[in-house]
Amino acid sequence: MCFKKPAREGSLLKIYGDVVKIGNTSITLYLEARSFNVYTHEEDVILSTNITFVRVDEDGNAIPISDKVRERLTQELNSRN
Repeated sequence: MCFKKPAREGSLLKIYGDVVKIGNTSITLYLEARSFNVYTHEEDVILSTNITFVRVDEDGNAIPISDKVRERLTQELNSRN
């Protein structure tokens, strides 16, 4: 995680995210937290990170992401490029 600025008490935070990579059992997201000023409508990035989520079964073993989800996310990734 890269903390770029502190969040002030009472600040409104907005969280944005994009899919970066789709693996066999995981999805990596780029996330950004922004402090939003309700008076000026300015946003300042206060945190950015990549986070990977792994799909697991009830025993905690990694399992493949479904083809339906993989197709949808791959189309989304390709439409941005």
